[in-house]
Amino acid sequence: MKKQLSAFLLSGGVMVVSLGILTLGYYLNSEDGPELEVRQLDIAIAQPPPPPPPQSQQVTEQADVNMQVEGAGAPVSMADIQVDPEIEIDKPERPDVAMAQPDWAAPEIDWEAYALSELDGKPTLLTPVKIRFPKKLKHRGIERVVVKLDVMIDEKGDVTLIDIVDNPHHELNKEIQRFVKGSKFTAPHKADHAVRARFIWPVEIEA
Repeated sequence: MKKQLSAFLLSGGVMVVSLGILTLGYYLNSEDGPELEVRQLDIAIAQPPPPPPPQSQQVTEQADVNMQVEGAGAPVSMADIQVDPEIEIDKPERPDVAMAQPDWAAPEIDWEAYALSELDGKPTLLTPVKIRFPKKLKHRGIERVVVKLDVMIDEKGDVTLIDIVDNPHHELNKEIQRFVKGSKFTAPHKADHAVRARFIWPVEIEA
């Protein structure tokens, strides 16, 4: 029994010694390892560029602007001009103009003439009676109209219409005026002298 215990203790002591040797060798190896050489590297640090030189501030002097008109004397400075916003302008006086009143009176026409009974003979119509009959009157069944015209014949036989004395249908007025303007008579005479004659002229118009 004692032999076994002694053997066990011996083996245990051997193991402890072995572990101690291993541990010691480990530490020795770590301290005696190869030395590492560390070299100092010089790193060139780029210096920042120097600040730009301060720019000289340009000072612009405002010169007085002179406006000079040729022949107007010394130049006038714009800075010396003062404008008065309240300028009083005298209103021009209106001349008194006398307005003449227009004379609306129509010129008088000399209608003085001889009657047919005072003439040497009755004037004769030289132009045919041509009056266009309105269709409106035809549609109403009117085919014959007699009008009475106040006319004057001058020394040359030309006819002037003074008035339409009787006309039952006003649609014929324009045609009557056109007809009288184009009519021609023989010149009226009194004592073998050409004169003017005025009379009522009855005109028969047929469709």
